[in-house]
Amino acid sequence: MARIGVFSDTHGSIENLRYLTDRLGQLDSLFHLGDCVEDVPMLAARLNTGFVSVRGNCDPWAEAPLQQIIPWHGHRILLLHGHTHMGRLSLYDKAKAEQCDVVCSGHTHVASVEEYDGVLLINPGSLSRPRSAKGPSCAVLTVTEESVDAELLYCNSEVSKSLPFRHTLLD
Repeated sequence: MARIGVFSDTHGSIENLRYLTDRLGQLDSLFHLGDCVEDVPMLAARLNTGFVSVRGNCDPWAEAPLQQIIPWHGHRILLLHGHTHMGRLSLYDKAKAEQCDVVCSGHTHVASVEEYDGVLLINPGSLSRPRSAKGPSCAVLTVTEESVDAELLYCNSEVSKSLPFRHTLLD
């Protein structure tokens, strides 16, 4: 089993991480989906974990790739920012073309988790500039050979407690 923190669109500020650290718990890795990948080393250091990152539309100078495919416990997890594949259908098509069963993307600054025809689509929202009344957010993936669970965490603990979202994707 692996627990992975998923972040996107930090835009130079990880200040809100302090509201989530306890609820994130021990992580095996961190995925950052772009827009200020320079935040990633500090974010990973505060969470005491390694990281994988991709660049977003605000990272034209970054050396991070535009996308990465991470094989984990029999699953293929596609990481991309989302600015090159907008919308659920485009993300789904990209996942199918890459033979991935999970897609992590950002860009919209709105957290969401949904399954579309056997592909789990995860957007952790934005830790610094959310475009949702629920506030700043991230996601946690729990990956086993049997399933991938995704949980959205919001900085506002009242929202997080009243609106948890878990989804299991079975092979």
